[in-house]
Amino acid sequence: MQRGDELPMKIFGRKGKTKVNLETANGFLKLMRTLRGNRPFIPKGVWRFKTAAEADAWTLRMITRR
Repeated sequence: MQRGDELPMKIFGRKGKTKVNLETANGFLKLMRTLRGNRPFIPKGVWRFKTAAEADAWTLRMITRR
């Protein structure tokens, strides 16, 4: 196949410059540390659930607990 016979490529999106930098993320991380304290988001260990929905609900409870 010659170059002229190739089909044109379609481009669906372009990667631009990232909008988040370390200074922006630093403020968010400080806020999260203040809200969470020294507790981890999800307790360490092995957790078993009967369904994926039950696991998702537990994960959400762990992340949002105070």
